[in-house]
Amino acid sequence: MPIGRRFSTIFAALLAALAAGALSAGVLSASAWAQVPAGNAYTVEGVDVDATGADPIKARDQGIREARRKALQMLVDRMVAPEDRARLPQVSDAQLDSMVRGVEFVRERSAPGRYIGTLNVVFAPDQVKSWMSGSGAKTVETVQKPALIVPLWKGRDGLQPLDDRNAWRDAWQQLDGANSSVPVTVMRGDPTDQGAMTPEEAYVGDISALSRLNARYRMPTIIVVTVEGDKASGPLTVSGMRYDTQTGQRTDIARTSLPDAALLGDTAKKMHAKVEEDWRGIATVRRDSQDSLDVVVPIRALGDWVKVRQRLGSVPAVKNVAVKQLESDRAELRLDYFGTPEELQRILAQAGLQLDKDAGQWRLQPR
Repeated sequence: MPIGRRFSTIFAALLAALAAGALSAGVLSASAWAQVPAGNAYTVEGVDVDATGADPIKARDQGIREARRKALQMLVDRMVAPEDRARLPQVSDAQLDSMVRGVEFVRERSAPGRYIGTLNVVFAPDQVKSWMSGSGAKTVETVQKPALIVPLWKGRDGLQPLDDRNAWRDAWQQLDGANSSVPVTVMRGDPTDQGAMTPEEAYVGDISALSRLNARYRMPTIIVVTVEGDKASGPLTVSGMRYDTQTGQRTDIARTSLPDAALLGDTAKKMHAKVEEDWRGIATVRRDSQDSLDVVVPIRALGDWVKVRQRLGSVPAVKNVAVKQLESDRAELRLDYFGTPEELQRILAQAGLQLDKDAGQWRLQPR
């Protein structure tokens, strides 16, 4: 057998092996490829209520009713375009009962005739969708992508320990992002974390160390955020690096200069808002239109195919991927997706994929 043909055969076998396991009857769910742990878009967290009643029990019942109503409005604000919200019909108590799957009590306090609490409300997706779609309102659904925050401080003596208690760690711990599309968890910095990674490894972005850390937290994103400068006097420089644990992509977060530590809280909020904005551009799905597209993926190296399948799996707008043909130099796919081809192009570009039409054929490849 000629050497070139033999190499092509082996390469094709490797490609086929990568697709095997998740392939069933030629159709592969995009979520099965990358196994993105999506948050529940139909859960509203941190609903605060202060209700009164004839006695503590009635006050608590009233508080629960108010929390469910308030959570439904918060869900509407999250999912329905402002111009369409007035089109939604009123919800009766019985209908609301069918839409709420459960209530979680985070904090609660009772007094004579009064109930104060913070609740999480979980809605049933099918019932909510039926209520919203019946009005003709256009809805969007943003899948959550939790992030692990690794806060570092580099002073005159170098990087501080991972468990260092400082204003930068406090700023991230105080961030209220429960209902964000990118809810954050701050790394504990305890002995288990210190055994997985050193501050120096976090600072340089050592992939092996980040993988060891993520074996504990299992987050789809790790964000290393660093403050450099004197804690007491400043000035300070803030920077960051975002790592996608599914696709391997890393993205710089713009460097910011601050006069002192008093502005760290506001800086953490702005950094989080930028991360959330970037993710919402990929994760927001408008489910009122759906289509299919045949694409060709050129394969020059094994890594090209790996990148494409991983990045496709991180895009919620891509509902399913059918592998029609897989060869050593190309793959032919059918994408089932939500939205229009133009919207799909924009979303895939944000996920690091380029979708272009060439001579009547759609071509998909890593950017």
